[in-house]
Amino acid sequence: MAKAPKPKPQSDTKGPQSLRDEADRRLVMMRSNRMSWRDTWREISHFILPTRGRYFNVPNQTSRGRVKGPQIVDRTATTALYNLAAFLMAGITSPARDWFRLSTSNDQVNDDPQVKAWLADTKSRLQRVLATGNFYASMSQLYEELTGFGTGSCLILQDYEDIVRFYPLTAGEYYLAQNARGEVDTIFREYVQNVAQLVERFGLENCSPTIQGLWENRQLTQEVPIIHAIMPNSSRIRGAFGWRGAPYIGVYYEYGNNSHPALLIESYLRKPFIAPRWSAVSNDVYGHGPAEEALPDTKSLQVAQLRLSEAVDKYARPPTMADASLQQGMVSLLPGGLNYIPGLAQMGAGAGIRPVYQLNPNITPLQERVQEFKQQIRATLKNDLILMVSQDMDSTQPVTAAEINVRQQEKMLALGPVLERFHNEALDPIINTTIDIMERGGLLLPRPDGLKSITLKINYVSVLAQAQRATETTGIEQFVRFAAGLVSVDPSAMDNIDMDQTIDLYGDLLSIDQRVIRNPQAVAELRQQREYAQQQQQAAEQAMQLSQGAKNLSQTDVGGGQNALSAIMSGVGG
Repeated sequence: MAKAPKPKPQSDTKGPQSLRDEADRRLVMMRSNRMSWRDTWREISHFILPTRGRYFNVPNQTSRGRVKGPQIVDRTATTALYNLAAFLMAGITSPARDWFRLSTSNDQVNDDPQVKAWLADTKSRLQRVLATGNFYASMSQLYEELTGFGTGSCLILQDYEDIVRFYPLTAGEYYLAQNARGEVDTIFREYVQNVAQLVERFGLENCSPTIQGLWENRQLTQEVPIIHAIMPNSSRIRGAFGWRGAPYIGVYYEYGNNSHPALLIESYLRKPFIAPRWSAVSNDVYGHGPAEEALPDTKSLQVAQLRLSEAVDKYARPPTMADASLQQGMVSLLPGGLNYIPGLAQMGAGAGIRPVYQLNPNITPLQERVQEFKQQIRATLKNDLILMVSQDMDSTQPVTAAEINVRQQEKMLALGPVLERFHNEALDPIINTTIDIMERGGLLLPRPDGLKSITLKINYVSVLAQAQRATETTGIEQFVRFAAGLVSVDPSAMDNIDMDQTIDLYGDLLSIDQRVIRNPQAVAELRQQREYAQQQQQAAEQAMQLSQGAKNLSQTDVGGGQNALSAIMSGVGG
């Protein structure tokens, strides 16, 4: 089958106005495609994440500081989601421990001392850049967006102070599109900034006459709607200078003001953003997350809590009835209040003092239903995994550490697809983009000759990544124990296992630092030295045995004034 011809690049006549027009056209289509997702996100914001989501790009909006989520009467889902996000933060990108290592796909190159030194130095510098900037704060927000809305997004832009700066986005303020391979390659951000921020960011001379007028009138806090469009350069001319030759371009422009084409046009050698998804279905550009699955139970929980509150409220302050003659009198409904009702004794109620009403509702079924909803919400948001160890410890049945480890590994398998997708769609681009920015800025040592034509490989050694691989170590341990158990039956059973390969594989699965494990050449030399030492020891033992035997013979009298040794020697001489 003949391949379709690739479209020829346009001529170098495309300017800022043409890019602005293309961005406006794409924005209209992307906004239409995202409409149904926006409705779902708004429900999640309404019931679970009231402080997340920006769905109205209105300048100088006065409602931003209002209390968020007063309609949520039970925050079980909100708390469970924050627990899950914190668990992912600590388990994938913990700032307190190593969570990645650098290597190559070539084992021989990895053993090169110069390559090892460069990889270790680069990793150290990269960790320092991530730790001193806003990476970890941004990742914390990204995990909340990912678990809440099924999709997270963060811009990765070069910065003169932090080297690289991360800008986490929230649902509703961005639009995504993907290419034919199902990779998200386009993002449009719709946001507002005030005049002072715009002049500081883009320079007064690059702003529109409208912004310049507001600046001159000192209306610095007046906000202006802005679009930041990042997309592949469809008219790229390879080798051209500036944004015309870049694979990705970013266009900043003032939304709704067609008199000024663009505030700034940027060029990017790599895609300067990430858009990880919890799970994606078919060709959908946006993902589905656990909060969406928990949404029906969360709604039902709100209703159940309202009904339970009504029942309790009716018990504490139930509706009352009274004789019409009391309409003009004073009736006390306070605790301990006493009301005098004329004719009460004649109605057969007696003359004693008694409550105006008596009510004892059965709220147990409602309470049980509420607990069922809470339990289901926590399970959907993976809190049973987070609290698994503590729950096992609180169990009345004795649980060993090995049993807890097996259960943890089984539970971790449920997060396997999510973890792999997050590595591919979030962490790989972050590390590669940051290394590129540092390398172009001269912040890394020159690459050794063995690395100049080889792509770096990122190995993740976080808690969750190791827990995923640890499930394979259980099988290795069981197999080796099984083979060792057969030695009593067949001593040659262990000959079937290559122990060197087993140790290397086991260490790799546990992400053991390669500096701990000797290389094969060092192991061979050590074994040769040990074998030589054993041979020397055996020779010394044989010599000692011969010497002792000779001594014993010399002390053995065989008669005729001769000992056994002299008799043997004379016999040999004869």
